[in-house]
Amino acid sequence: MSTIARSGVALLVGAGDAIGAAVARRFATGGYSVCIARRDPEKSRSVVQEIVASGGLARAVGTDVRNEEAVQALFAQAEAELGPVEVCLFNAGANVKTPLIETSAGCSLRLGSSPAMAVS
Repeated sequence: MSTIARSGVALLVGAGDAIGAAVARRFATGGYSVCIARRDPEKSRSVVQEIVASGGLARAVGTDVRNEEAVQALFAQAEAELGPVEVCLFNAGANVKTPLIETSAGCSLRLGSSPAMAVS
């Protein structure tokens, strides 16, 4: 297994429990500051507290990735509090029944919000 050994900011959408929480812990162990975003940030508090207790830097942020302005605000907040975002991983999903050509940026973010999508 390769290791994550770097410093920077990892912005993780939907990473407050299960696989997402494990991913958040792994990035933190590798030296990343972690911003966990989800609609209900309270669901991410325990993971954030665990990362901080282990000496890492983490934040839980409430956002709705279906809203383009909210996503822009999310990145601005993450960068203001933690630094430039180097990794963005969407660990959330949605089912949208709209032809792709008719989707907005916010809807496209929703469609792309799957465990298989990661941008680094």
